[in-house]
Amino acid sequence: MVNKTDYKLNISKFKLENLWQCFSKSTAIAFSIGVLIFLYISIKASVSSFTHDESFSYLHYVHSSFMDIISFKGSYTNNHILNSLLMKYSEQFFGASEFSLRLPNLILLIVYMVYSYLLFRKNNPFLAVTIFVLLCTNSSLLDLFGLARGYGLSIAFMLMSLYHFIQSYYNQHIKNIILFHVGALMAVLSSFTQLDFYVALLIIYNVVIFIEYKFILLKKYHFFSLNKVHVIPLLINLAILYEPVRRLTMNSNLDFGGKNGFYSDTAKQLITYICHGLDLSSATWVIAKIIFTCIVFIPFVIIIQMIFRRNESFISKYKGLIISNLLFIFISILLIIQHVIFNLDYPISRFCIFLLPIFIIHFGFFILYLNDKFKRITHIVVLSLAILSSTSFLLKADLRSCSEWGFDMETKNMIIKLTKYHTNNNPDSEKIKMGTNWLFEPTINFYRQTNNINWLIPADRSGISPEDDYFYIFKDELYQLNPENFKILFEFNKTNTLLLKNNNSNSVE
Repeated sequence: MVNKTDYKLNISKFKLENLWQCFSKSTAIAFSIGVLIFLYISIKASVSSFTHDESFSYLHYVHSSFMDIISFKGSYTNNHILNSLLMKYSEQFFGASEFSLRLPNLILLIVYMVYSYLLFRKNNPFLAVTIFVLLCTNSSLLDLFGLARGYGLSIAFMLMSLYHFIQSYYNQHIKNIILFHVGALMAVLSSFTQLDFYVALLIIYNVVIFIEYKFILLKKYHFFSLNKVHVIPLLINLAILYEPVRRLTMNSNLDFGGKNGFYSDTAKQLITYICHGLDLSSATWVIAKIIFTCIVFIPFVIIIQMIFRRNESFISKYKGLIISNLLFIFISILLIIQHVIFNLDYPISRFCIFLLPIFIIHFGFFILYLNDKFKRITHIVVLSLAILSSTSFLLKADLRSCSEWGFDMETKNMIIKLTKYHTNNNPDSEKIKMGTNWLFEPTINFYRQTNNINWLIPADRSGISPEDDYFYIFKDELYQLNPENFKILFEFNKTNTLLLKNNNSNSVE
């Protein structure tokens, strides 16, 4: 007769063994890497200066009502709707520190890393870790999760949506369909550039189903019956997005920067991100463009061949490759159509960075396909790329400078020094005016407001004038001032900026 205590112990041991098997070596490695990255970005989020765009959002949108934010009443693309809402409620719970306002993005960094690993976890442990490293060691991308902007939020929700979209083909559970739509909605509310992602996946759903019915199942494709599962979540999303998108199209100019062409603007910027910002020679640029194009179009040709050959095992096994390849191509086509028909700019810099994880994911699924034929070569290639990416990430690690807003890295420090100087030298002076470059205006006003620096008049964008008491400008703007009229208080070499005191001011002595 089995002792009840022994039976319970055996059951517990069995559960622990199963748990340990699930938490494999590859999962442990990815988890460890993820924790280190999260700690680094968290520290950076707490110590780095607030930036121009973060400060503008805080000053102009965060204190608006819920309905004004969600309806996009402030019809300006700086208002990343979900980010503004999360900043609003994070401030209410935790105060107006840099860390608390950036906390929503830090939480979504965890979501991003989880789905980065889940996308490849079931295929190949080694490749799952190395692709995870590629997705999580790009400085330009990771910096966005340490800022109170919508870009990090949108990319995390995009990966969540993509994962559940792919899973819906293997597991028809309604949960995956709902999470696909929820993730896409949250991504769009975080950044309107994700509308292309959402539309592309809805098209891809029908393309893939059509391929399966036409070439594999040899059944008639019925659009309405096969799309009914999407009707309710899609209608809900359309109801939520209608007013923001209407105001976006009516009142915003959508200046994304690219005027020349998809390859010369968006693709070039994307290759720059892929190469971690390396300064490439003309010959290297040509090679990089060729490799970039091959990674996209060689799998596309393979997919077309397998479809016409009615290769059921390929279509079933490499669904991720098919979806990610079509996703990248369809988004590119949508961007070109939008430019041709609506004269919209091609997205560059941070506006196109959401394509980077999509490209890496597509590359990962392509590597999985090649791994079945050239295992040793693919392992060497992807490991080498992961090492190079990690090395670049470590070399570029900087707790102060944030992505494209490096010019603001000393603004917080400048305000601290100015406040100390004012306290020591002019504690009774009020209505102090600072002249500054327009780039610094939002962040100066952010710290003025959150630190209750009431003796400082809000900064404006009118530049500098003889009536200003202090100046905070770039060094190359000194020509605007007479050398006899100012005194250098502090010099900030990392940003090439200066804090100056006006010698002719009556307010400060």
